[in-house]
Amino acid sequence: MTSPSAVSRRTVTKGVAWSAPAVALAVSAPTAAASPKPNECYVFDMWASNGRQPINNNRDQISGTVRYSPNNYQDCIADKNQPYPYDIVITVTLDPSVYTGAFKNSGPGTATGSGNVVTITLPFAGTRPGSSVQWSLRATTLSGVTREQAQYKASVQAVSYPEAKWVIIEPRDEWMSNRTPLSYDY
Repeated sequence: MTSPSAVSRRTVTKGVAWSAPAVALAVSAPTAAASPKPNECYVFDMWASNGRQPINNNRDQISGTVRYSPNNYQDCIADKNQPYPYDIVITVTLDPSVYTGAFKNSGPGTATGSGNVVTITLPFAGTRPGSSVQWSLRATTLSGVTREQAQYKASVQAVSYPEAKWVIIEPRDEWMSNRTPLSYDY
């Protein structure tokens, strides 16, 4: 006599047959859910904002502009007026043969220094296409350094820019050398 709580082999086999497709479906679902968001959708441009100013009292003005570029350069966002969700981080590396490493930051964002490398966090989270941020450093030079000696001795590079594509849109380059979409020497 079979007890009412006993399970037959046929019942177990049926259960396995019915659950196998559900297990297969459950395994494939996370792959679809984890598919990455489109990268390089938000387009940025960066350039030197000013020409070489005279060096006064061992202070050299180094400034730049980063722009979240106009809609016609954003080719992979359905709604091309999307705000950018992150801040942008750039570094300014000051050549120690010209600069002491001391600096003063002005403009929006924050700047921290370690040796001759200044890290600037620019406030871009929530900005819309066409928005730009201009940053400025007053970097201290060694005694007697001239504007000509300081030229191209500060290297500017974008280092943190999630989901951003960098292009050269602003054609200016008279104050920059070795310009790429992500960097230039000022």
